[in-house]
Amino acid sequence: MVMAFERSNADVCIIGAGPAGSTLAARLATLGHDVCMVERSAFPRSHLGESLTPGVWPLLGMIGARERVEAAGFRRMRNVMVKWDQDLRERQDFGQQGLLVDRGRFDELLLERARALGVRILQPAAVRERRCDKGGWSVHIEARGRTVDLRVAFLADASGRSAGLPARSRRRTGPRTLALYAYWRGHNLPDQPRIEAGTEAWYWGVPLPDGTYNTLVFVDVEHFRGGRPAHLARRFHELIDRSELMAGCRDARLAGRVLAVDATPYIDEQCVTPLSVKVGEAALTLDPLSSSGVQKAMQTALAGAVVVNTLLRKSESSDAALRFYRENLAAASERHRRWAAAHYGVVAMRSGGKFWQDRAAGAQSHPQPASPGAPGEYPLSEALVELSPQLEFVDLPCIDGEFVAVKPALRHPGLDSPVAYLGNWELAPLLRQLPAGMTPLEIARSWSSRIPLSAGLAIAGWLLGKGILVQRAAGRAVERVRAS
Repeated sequence: MVMAFERSNADVCIIGAGPAGSTLAARLATLGHDVCMVERSAFPRSHLGESLTPGVWPLLGMIGARERVEAAGFRRMRNVMVKWDQDLRERQDFGQQGLLVDRGRFDELLLERARALGVRILQPAAVRERRCDKGGWSVHIEARGRTVDLRVAFLADASGRSAGLPARSRRRTGPRTLALYAYWRGHNLPDQPRIEAGTEAWYWGVPLPDGTYNTLVFVDVEHFRGGRPAHLARRFHELIDRSELMAGCRDARLAGRVLAVDATPYIDEQCVTPLSVKVGEAALTLDPLSSSGVQKAMQTALAGAVVVNTLLRKSESSDAALRFYRENLAAASERHRRWAAAHYGVVAMRSGGKFWQDRAAGAQSHPQPASPGAPGEYPLSEALVELSPQLEFVDLPCIDGEFVAVKPALRHPGLDSPVAYLGNWELAPLLRQLPAGMTPLEIARSWSSRIPLSAGLAIAGWLLGKGILVQRAAGRAVERVRAS
């Protein structure tokens, strides 16, 4: 077959059109970049990760895809059946609800949104060669009977674990884990998601929009390989039979083959360079217990879009952009590692099995997010307060609108990492010239020309709760009383 040949140019080429790739493409398009996205599979295509956390809603809104997803009629996830450290119980979600989706259709909706914003999409297509020089990249693509030589300034890898760009810098952040999974059909299949802790594995069941039920078993790679040799399907059934995922199901039968996929968490420590970026699972994977892979993929893509925009349009801020993305991903990886380890630790204390002990290593409570909360969440005393002597102001790369910029941030023992913003408010300008010897209410009122009083009260309370505002010494308080 003779293939047609063409040459083309773009600002950015994205490899992979999953949630991370489509989100990155859509955001870059809204920032005015000419984007070409290359996807090897025809859509819709099946994919794991059908349970989406509520955190995807604002992310969908940021790329203008929320209405499309809402209109698709995916089922809202209200409750989850949990058997973790006690008997089976129903965990109710009274906040914003997650989604149970057909990932093929969900991913297609995000792709359609990117296309509507002007992103050029080559699909199905494959990158056969890529060469980097000082001016950018030359990318050789085969797509539907034609070859395309694409010249771009920037290359983004959103190809997931398959890693379109070299992945030699990947570092495991947890034990090696394998997910065995299969889809079922039958009568009386569970209509709610289920999560269950086993002896040397944990289980996850997800009812899907097409009436099938996805069952996953997460096992240790070395333990699974070192066990009694058997056919993959037989081992899967043995493990499922030890759980209650299929309890009460009648006439259940597999709707396809038993499959296995790597579920080991990792981070790519070279996730960004001056001419390339990795987003989604190409850059970072979380422990599967978090069940927030799609959310984190979209978050990395949105942050990555600002980084790319900065690298292409504000070269003087390149170092800040590179540092921001690396540190942002490293912090997210560590935050989720601690969270997962704490949950594994609950079972480790109960049963003590090696599977659980290995995953509970380094368990700590999940750090509190940097958000002010509601007024009254931290009690405001009437005592006179001042800034803690342990408070430092440091420079921190942050997202500032459409670019990465260096902002002054707070560093203090009460914080897990430096913080520049609380909600939408920049903290350092509020605190740099803060007089000592005021009550928290007086402090909030002193900020009223810059921020609403309600926000000021919430911030003052948060500062007290973190130990950044401390009660003034008694001697200095007496001096103020005499002066008044």
